Amino acid sequence: MEHPKRISMTSTRAFLLAAIVSCSAALGDEPAGSPVSYHKQIRPILQARCLGCHQPAKASGAYVMTDFARLAAGGESEEKAIVPGKPDESYLIAQITPEDGSAAMPPKGNPLSQVEIDLIRQWITEGAKNDSPDSGKVAYTNNNPPVYSLPPVVSSIDFSPDGKYLAVAGFNEVLLHKADGSGIEARLIGLSERIESVRFSPDGKHLAVTGGQPGRLGEVQVWDVEKRTLSLSHNVTYDTLYGASWSPDGKLIAFGCTDNTVRAIEADTGRQVLFQGAHNDWVRDTVFTVENESPHVLSVSRDMTVKLTEVSTNRFIDNVTSITPKALKGGVNSIVRHPTRDEILVGGADGVPKIYRVFRITARKIGDDSNLIKRLQPMTGRVFGVAVSNDGKRIAAVSSLDGRGELSVYSYEFDTNLPEDLKKISAKRVKERKADEIKKLDDYRSKDINRIVDLKIDESPLYAVAFHPTQRIVAAAGGDGVIRLIDTESGKPVSTFAAAPVSAEGQQDTAVAVEQLAWTDSPLLQEEVLPEGTTITSLSVEPQQVALTHAFDYSQLLISATLNTGDIVDVTRIAQITVDGAAARITKSGFVNAIADGQAKLVARVADRTLEIPVTVSGVAAPFHADFVKDVNPVLSRVGCNQGTCHGSAKGKNGFKLSLRGYDPIFDVRAFTDDLAARRTNIASPSDSLMLLKATGAVPHVGGQVVRDDSNYYAIIRNWVASGAKLKLDAPRVTGIQISPQNPVIQRIDSRQQIRITATYADGTVKDVTREAFITSGNTEVAVTNRWGLMTAIRRGEAPILARFEGAYTATTLTVMGDRTGFEWKQPESWGQIDNLVAAKWQRMKIEPSGLCSDSEFLRRVYLDLTGLPPTADKVKAFLADKRDSKVKRAEVIDALIGSPEFVDHWTNKWADLLQVNRKFLGPEGSSAFRAWIRKEVDGNTPYDEFVRKVITADGSNKENPAASYYKILRNPADIMENTTHLFLGVRFNCNKCH
Repeated sequence: MEHPKRISMTSTRAFLLAAIVSCSAALGDEPAGSPVSYHKQIRPILQARCLGCHQPAKASGAYVMTDFARLAAGGESEEKAIVPGKPDESYLIAQITPEDGSAAMPPKGNPLSQVEIDLIRQWITEGAKNDSPDSGKVAYTNNNPPVYSLPPVVSSIDFSPDGKYLAVAGFNEVLLHKADGSGIEARLIGLSERIESVRFSPDGKHLAVTGGQPGRLGEVQVWDVEKRTLSLSHNVTYDTLYGASWSPDGKLIAFGCTDNTVRAIEADTGRQVLFQGAHNDWVRDTVFTVENESPHVLSVSRDMTVKLTEVSTNRFIDNVTSITPKALKGGVNSIVRHPTRDEILVGGADGVPKIYRVFRITARKIGDDSNLIKRLQPMTGRVFGVAVSNDGKRIAAVSSLDGRGELSVYSYEFDTNLPEDLKKISAKRVKERKADEIKKLDDYRSKDINRIVDLKIDESPLYAVAFHPTQRIVAAAGGDGVIRLIDTESGKPVSTFAAAPVSAEGQQDTAVAVEQLAWTDSPLLQEEVLPEGTTITSLSVEPQQVALTHAFDYSQLLISATLNTGDIVDVTRIAQITVDGAAARITKSGFVNAIADGQAKLVARVADRTLEIPVTVSGVAAPFHADFVKDVNPVLSRVGCNQGTCHGSAKGKNGFKLSLRGYDPIFDVRAFTDDLAARRTNIASPSDSLMLLKATGAVPHVGGQVVRDDSNYYAIIRNWVASGAKLKLDAPRVTGIQISPQNPVIQRIDSRQQIRITATYADGTVKDVTREAFITSGNTEVAVTNRWGLMTAIRRGEAPILARFEGAYTATTLTVMGDRTGFEWKQPESWGQIDNLVAAKWQRMKIEPSGLCSDSEFLRRVYLDLTGLPPTADKVKAFLADKRDSKVKRAEVIDALIGSPEFVDHWTNKWADLLQVNRKFLGPEGSSAFRAWIRKEVDGNTPYDEFVRKVITADGSNKENPAASYYKILRNPADIMENTTHLFLGVRFNCNKCH
């Protein structure tokens, strides 16, 4: 299902120079002389750079920019942010204007470009008018219902108390099915695009719905079931609401919020009667206790707890579950109460449904979980939904893991009263319980558990479950949008039917509209020319022919010229390149992308030289199905989603975690398509997927805008979601990457060199990945690179260039030659292979070496290097008086010093320092023994690798094996890792401090 794009993005944040280019284009979108548009020109800039920190859910400086009135009013500074017609009096202008290259806002990253600032200033000068339309969103109604190209993910279902209807969560609606699946009775279409829970009132006359617009709005809807009309729409918080539940008398509705609060409202008026903020994370589900006169609400949360709150006083009463750190494993997703008893069934990330009593019968003790009645058999993956039958005799739970689901039905026909002897055990602190008491308690909690049905669903994850009120039927639904009715005693399917009507037209695959894709390109800030006085003797290009196999395929050309001086220079951006044919197009930077199936020819001309590159394009007209591993994951890495500073960090960001740099696609797809019942991907309406709304800035995103909604990256991710957001485990992986050119040389300062990266996959295919690869300079004082792989020379020298893509690495060395006019190479004297290697490096770098040092200089240097002491006057005189060949007598001195007592003392002291021999941790005896061991190894001329191996593998007592003192000095793994890698490998390795 699709609708017109809600926002036109006209700004990018790649980095400052690219921002200038994009903003210039944005200015050009409006006719010359027309007023600046807030909606088309100003709002996209704020979305890309500001709204992530200035949104209602995170109002930095008490300043909210998502609402126009609050945008103009300002924040805690109490200065008016926007004064129409007076930019110099507008505090916003003062905050975004840089001084000495730095601006107060945004606090991170580059300041807004001057073009952006001038645009905002002009808009304020013109009166700061808000020309936004009433809504950029399609208004769905009964006359204009949602149209599905794929079945929606079903996050919640519920049977009406009379067994007549089954309410099913859809997209922007609740579908009221006949309970047997024979047809849809009504479509209850409201404001919320994401429906999180549906619950019938105890009398069945009303239906409570919680949901909202992810990242923007939370809503509680109350529908009159008979009239099919909306009785109440209650908006609260700035994200979707979860876990609606009715009080037993049908007067109150409780629900959970992403601001970590539990709330309850009156069902008829929407007046809030409960607000409790005891949770530390999102509240996922709620349920009322049985008692009407003094009602309590139980809530479950991602913070791994079940909490009890008294409604009348809004007072937090108790943690029903244990709150001992590490005692719980993962968040709790769902909760349901026994029909007549204050007992609850909960399910969560640990995959084990559990039954708890609500009110304590023993006093809380530190570390206890004494309210736990039964621990049911574990299920596969995370439990998302739980249910108890109306007669209280059956329990159902559904779970999900990696696209597969499980439905379990258990018997609830066991005694839940706690025997007196177990009460006495429960009354003890956990540490005071004996082993046999712990076993006795565990045995009680796991006995008499009877799993009647255990049904694996390989086709779909399961998120929702509900018992039919009068029949032996349980309904389950989830990721594939299919409702499954299952017999509760036999586990056999009774019926299956689609959650929503699917349009046959919408299911048709279509080709990618390549002409609408906006590819970013390397900004070219100056005209490049050949070195003065040079001519071209030949041209070469890589690749020699271009083959593009689908709409998103591309190739970065690398055109090189050999000059009459023998130098090779990059002339990719100097060349005049024309395209003969309509199959492809090329940019000034040499970037080639597909337009249509067919043949084309690129003709490149530089001075009087010409070369031709044949181009073959295929697969553009065919439907494209993005693969997560090959297509989507590189995009997520490139835009930064899975980097260590964002969702790839050890704890993720805002409850959303990806594997670092995308090393674990199973984990990542699970995060996108399974967490929170597929909250981040919307296969029914791909453009409304939260992962796209956040990335484009359409929904406030602390990371800002990382892709534009007309970009190729957006189209790739959207295509993957539209194709079902699946993971192909057999997709070919990257086996290696190649970098071109190898060891390039830039002849002049400020000149540029294009780098090209290709990846080889396990199936043998080779793909240009220059745009998605990370190319970094190891010496930014010599050369820097931009995100398109274009290197710029800063000063003379060498810079190691490292490229990485999807876990594969390669490297080369970039040399910036600079002006070497008048240089003539003279081969220096060589005394060995090392001298030859050094001389070759000098020659490549055009460095004229100094002459051979004098005998006195040599003697001082060699003594200091090998013994740490200068030579005596007598030894200097004797060496200088020796008339033999310098090479002979120098070698003789070296041989004499290596292994001498002075040499042994010097290197013993050096290694004792490096290995941190001291009395603080070893004492006098231990430090003396360790130093003596080091001296013995040096004196015995132990090879370096053997010496290191003895230290690293040392174990036992350091009295018997002094080398083990290394681990007595370095006492924790973090210090051991850092010191060992730094000392023996010469690299700083601190990754283990976080990982």
